[in-house]
Formats: sequence, structure tokens, C-alpha cells
Amino acid sequence: MDRKIVSKIVKASGVSSGEMILIHFWGEDADKEIANNFMTAVADTGATPVLLQQSRSVNRDIFLTAKESCYNEQYFDLFTKFDAVLDVFAYQPVILGFEIDPDKFELYRRYMAQLFSKLMNCKRFTQIRIPTMANAEESGLDPQDYILRMEKAYDVDYAAVYEACRQAKDRFEGVDKVLLHTGKDCELSFELADRVWHIDAGDGDLPCGEIYIAPVENKTWGTVYFEAFYLDGTKYEQVLLHIANGQIRGSSHPEITAFFEKQPLENKVVCELGFGMNPNVTELCGYTVLDEKMCGTFHIAVGANNMFGGTNAALEHIDFVGHGTILVPGEQ
Repeated sequence: MDRKIVSKIVKASGVSSGEMILIHFWGEDADKEIANNFMTAVADTGATPVLLQQSRSVNRDIFLTAKESCYNEQYFDLFTKFDAVLDVFAYQPVILGFEIDPDKFELYRRYMAQLFSKLMNCKRFTQIRIPTMANAEESGLDPQDYILRMEKAYDVDYAAVYEACRQAKDRFEGVDKVLLHTGKDCELSFELADRVWHIDAGDGDLPCGEIYIAPVENKTWGTVYFEAFYLDGTKYEQVLLHIANGQIRGSSHPEITAFFEKQPLENKVVCELGFGMNPNVTELCGYTVLDEKMCGTFHIAVGANNMFGGTNAALEHIDFVGHGTILVPGEQ
């Protein structure tokens, strides 16, 4: 990822002059140029960059020898001073990647939990997946295809994406109910009373470009159709989902029905409705991080939504992306 794109990302995240910004970098020294580019871009805005690197190899060595007295509250209080966090990962965060004794791993686990409890209290927390070979492995895409798609998605006019998101959000302000039409005769109704639409245009989960809301959990009803449906590493075609009382009750595919029958109640709840707004994501590929940002698509999710205005706490959050038409009853 070149410096021009990094600079665009930093500005879109909301970094401003005089702020203290933590670059929380997940990667080895071989990839540290990425962190350096973010440090430089932050400084260019007039803000102060501070680097915290999470290297798997270094963390392994540290926590093989770390004692209970290490990383006390005085250490974690250092992270209450930042205005924002740029969580930049060259590979999957948190995973240590090495086997260590259970008591040492428990110390590492507690360290991460306490660290994130402080970082999540900052005014802004932006997650940035870097287009690397390591991240490509997680996506399920061909590595070069992944890198090209991600770099294209990042290289957008962030101000234009924000404006498109704002206009889409304004359409739904004060609307208590919407209808999603898909396929030939499928309709899914969502109750939205007292829920808030959110914009992701660079200050949340990148690549960005969506508006989303937590619908009232027990009031989503109807059917929804997906031309392509990705679940648990498998692609299904021409999928119909049946939803009642806000829960997935069945599907036109027995395998999908069986999957949800095995899930706890909280993982069946329709927890999100969103619309993609990134013009540089131009086709679905099965990688949700990109697919849900594609212009002209909708996505629904099942699972947790208590982190963005809902009431459903769950261990899972799974998105499904499709094409359809959204209607506001009474809209001309």
C-alpha cells in the first residue's frame, strides 16, 4: 500500500492537528515500513503519532518470561491519553501463533483484554487491514486478486463516499419501517423505531463505505433471496431465507437450514441491515469485508449487535450480501 493511500486513510479516519494518535501495529519487523508510513501520515496532519507494535515473535519471547508483576495498571493507564487508535494489521490480530505454557498464555490473554479495554475508550478506533499475503490467506481469495481488490477499495474519494453515505442515511431518518424486495416475490420487513443509522466512511472498519442499523430484534419478518450466499466457507446459489420474529427459521437449502438449527438462539437473530456505498468495490467475491461495501448491495447479519445500538449479545456476527430494492412505505 503506497503512501498516498495511507495518507488518504489517515485523513478519512478523522485525525486532526494537535491530537495524540496511537498506531497499533500488528506485524513483524519485515513489514514495519507500513507502520512507519502511518506514523509519517499522522505527523503530516499536525497530530502526534505513537507506535505500539504487536509482533508475534517478540510477544512470544516476552510472555515466555513475563511475570505476574509485569503490565500493571500503571502501564495500561498510559493508553488512556490517546484521542484515537489506528489499529493496523499486516496479519490477523491477537493470535499469538506459537504454543506456550497455559499459565503464560493466560497472562498474554489478560494483557490483550486489559489493553483493548483501554483502547476502546478512545474517541475513535479505526481498524485497517493491510493488503498482505498473510491477510490474503484469511480471505479465501487468490493472494494477488485479494491485494488488487483491497488496494482498489482503499483508493477512493473518501469525502465523496461520506457524502453518499450521508444522503442515504438522510433518506431513512425518522423512518420506523422499511421493506426489502429481492428475487421475484420476496419481501422482508424491518422495524427501526428508536434505532440509529451509522455511517462508516473511513473512521470504523476499513475498507469502508456503508450505512447500517440494528433493527428491532424480534420484528423482522418475511423472506429474502440471495443469488449467491456464502456460509461457513461454502458458496450456495439461489438461496431463500425464511425469517419470523427476527430469527432465521429455515432456508430453501437443507444444509443452510441444518446450520441454523444447530445455532443458539442469539446466533439466529437478524441483527443488522446495511447498504454498501464504496464505488471501487464492483463485484461480489465471497469476502464479506469487501462484499458488504459494494455499491448497490444490501447486507443483513445475524448475531451480535449490542456494539452498535442493538440488544442482542452473541459470540458470532455473520453477514450475508445480496442485491435488492429497499422501499419506505408512503415514500413517493
